[in-house]
Amino acid sequence: MSESECIHCMPTSWFGICTNADSGVTVRTGEYGFHGGESKQDLLEMVCRLLRIPTEPVGVGSSLPSHVFEEAARQVGVPLGSMPEIGERIAARAGLEWGSDCDSRGSLSGGGSTVTREGLRVLASALG
Repeated sequence: MSESECIHCMPTSWFGICTNADSGVTVRTGEYGFHGGESKQDLLEMVCRLLRIPTEPVGVGSSLPSHVFEEAARQVGVPLGSMPEIGERIAARAGLEWGSDCDSRGSLSGGGSTVTREGLRVLASALG
């Protein structure tokens, strides 16, 4: 990671919330099972900071608070919908791709309105 990159290896000019050690973002490398990286809670807190709203806890079963997505939609000016729909709309507005790994809509069960860690990463990038 260079001085001009944030902890996500993105240019600090593009991803304004992170600046190396001054980011205030906690990265729990290796603490999330075998995946490593930020937890869903870390990413949700980042989204809340970007929105300048109080941080929220991830709920039981890794459920996310829908009002955080509703506030993001309001601030960005995209229509309301399910959490994946809001995330996808915000990503599109920022010119980012909201892939199938960002939510559970493509799962065999249909997955409801679950946004994954990758979806939270994309949302944070779009908001940043």
